[in-house]
Amino acid sequence: MSSQADWKNINLQMIAKSLQELTYEQVISPVATTTRDESVVGPYELTLANQAVYKFNAWRGLWTDLKVDPASITRNGVPAESAGQFFIDSQKETGMDDIILANFLEEMHNTLYADLRVLELNRRVSSDDMTKFSGEKVQTFLKGHPKILLNKGRIGWSAADQDLYGPENAKPVQFYWLAVRKTQTLEGLDARLSWDDVLNECLSDKTAFEKELAAKNIAKTEYHFVPVHPWQWDRYIKIQYGTDLACGHIHLLGAFGDEYLPQISLRTFSNITRPGKLDIKLPITILNTSAIRGIPGKYMQQGPSLSTALTELCQKDDILQGVTVLEEKAGLSVSHGLYSQIGQAPYRYNELLGVLWRQSSDFHLAEGETAIIAGSLFHRDTMGKSLLGAYAKASGLDIGQWLSQYFEKVFIPLYHLQARYGIGLVAHGQNVVIRLKNSTPVGVFLKDFQGDLRLSDDSGSLSGFDLTRLPRHYLIHDLLTGHLVTVLRFISETLQECDTYPEIEFYAVLGRTLESYLAKNPEIRALNYFGKIDLLQNTFHRVLVNKVRFKIGYADSAERPLPILGEDLKNPVALALKKGRV
Repeated sequence: MSSQADWKNINLQMIAKSLQELTYEQVISPVATTTRDESVVGPYELTLANQAVYKFNAWRGLWTDLKVDPASITRNGVPAESAGQFFIDSQKETGMDDIILANFLEEMHNTLYADLRVLELNRRVSSDDMTKFSGEKVQTFLKGHPKILLNKGRIGWSAADQDLYGPENAKPVQFYWLAVRKTQTLEGLDARLSWDDVLNECLSDKTAFEKELAAKNIAKTEYHFVPVHPWQWDRYIKIQYGTDLACGHIHLLGAFGDEYLPQISLRTFSNITRPGKLDIKLPITILNTSAIRGIPGKYMQQGPSLSTALTELCQKDDILQGVTVLEEKAGLSVSHGLYSQIGQAPYRYNELLGVLWRQSSDFHLAEGETAIIAGSLFHRDTMGKSLLGAYAKASGLDIGQWLSQYFEKVFIPLYHLQARYGIGLVAHGQNVVIRLKNSTPVGVFLKDFQGDLRLSDDSGSLSGFDLTRLPRHYLIHDLLTGHLVTVLRFISETLQECDTYPEIEFYAVLGRTLESYLAKNPEIRALNYFGKIDLLQNTFHRVLVNKVRFKIGYADSAERPLPILGEDLKNPVALALKKGRV
């Protein structure tokens, strides 16, 4: 069990995060109680509608949010202790009704349970230690999505489930395997592979597997073989697919093959028996962060050919030479005979059973290279030392030089895909994977094309694929909100607090990198739609995610939830460049 001090610690961290993000989303408006430049740490006060008064020390960043010192938070004049009490106190401000709030508190407790484990782990390692870890091991120590207040909600899992399957516990898992009649599946397969090739990626020794097929008289020509997470099998598949199991359309073969570790996304797994083999993405029907984590069948058939097309596009463009596509090599989606007949059934019922096989970053790494998710870069250790600062130190570069490499090798390719080709990838901290060589950014891996890859409505790229199309000024938010707000905002604030690297200089480096790109590629600025994708514009839309949960609650829906908009933001990149020219 946790100590009282640790429990208070993680509660205070959650209150601090909530004060920051609810200020950003304009749900609350804390007031500085001294006259000063608010970019300097000082006292704030928040009086809520129920008359609870929170006081704390913080500084206001360029994004209008507040970075709060957790240890400074008081409630009604005494040290704060309970994140749950904060959410009850702020119920009128968030707009949650009693039913939603009660469900929210359940999700909060799940998150705090996992946060305790992450806190314990981080006491054992420093940021310097972590620079020597693999990208998969680094993920074990991360706190998760920085914007979403309850980022480990995992509604549907028990404490035992969290202990077994939570990525922070790093416990290997071996999958169950099903034989599913081909007539019941949607399939996608790389034209250069066979289904036996895919099976070989997962089973280092197929002897026992083949013996089970023979014992059950299962012909490979009639069945696909689908790995299933043990929890998913026990909680859903053996019950919900009872008819198919009884009729022989689906057979349980047993647990076979290599061992895997969960990545921070919960449902993507890395092969640890044979690193470099294909990653596996599986449905785990729990509510985590913004959605229930199934696998939709909509994009399954086109995934491999879409991956190949994107790889070929990148290979032909000099600016994209550092981009590596983690190609989707195969996928299967298994329909349910009853739920599939219901037009507006909650989406989770049509995403219960399936699998996606995708290249691992390890497959592409050379000697001296590692791959880390962009969401690693705002991590700090228990001594307050940033992981990015540790990577910079290990690389021999100063932080400004390291950032220049990051923006050149990671950010510019993402922008170029949008500007030149009208291709948007939701560039949050898990989808963008950085290739490091000797701790220096040298390239970027792109992944997750099952709905997170979209096109502008006027794009001629990747024609022939069924992809969501958006107006240019909406699509650019895959980068603006997906990366600037959700990744770079937290990196810049971490560097200011941990490394005394000024937030304004961070965005000046990014601005200069963008200006250099546009100077070298004048045809981009000349595009008739450039005004819609100009990252140096003075303002852009503020996209809100926590307000969505406050509004829609926890009821089932036929569609995944969408974000909403707040007041426009002043662009920190434009502000930084203007300040540098004064």
